[in-house]
Amino acid sequence: MFDFGFGYTEMFVVVLVAIIIIGPKDLPRVLRAFGKTVGKMRGMAREFQGHLDTAMKETGFEDVKKELDNIRTAGNIIEPARKPDAPAERKTQEDDFKTLFGVVPPADAPAGPAASSAPPASS
Repeated sequence: MFDFGFGYTEMFVVVLVAIIIIGPKDLPRVLRAFGKTVGKMRGMAREFQGHLDTAMKETGFEDVKKELDNIRTAGNIIEPARKPDAPAERKTQEDDFKTLFGVVPPADAPAGPAASSAPPASS
């Protein structure tokens, strides 16, 4: 949504506006000060990142981060937990029932969730 990348046309407009507002005489001095400020900001960010990395190593959080990255790159974490003899695809509702409960439902049993939640009819 937000793209902060500068193309050649955007840089040209910025330089043109800077020359008009600041003036060609003071522009090198302003750009030098801007460069020093950006350099200081990068140095502070690098130092902050170093402190965070040190704190992560001291608390053991790095191991947790590695495990989370392994899970994220593994993709499907449920597939390895599946039994090796379990079928990859189930064909029918009866196969699902067999897999879940290990038994075959009676042939006259109603199918579907609505029928199973209804109370038995009394005569």
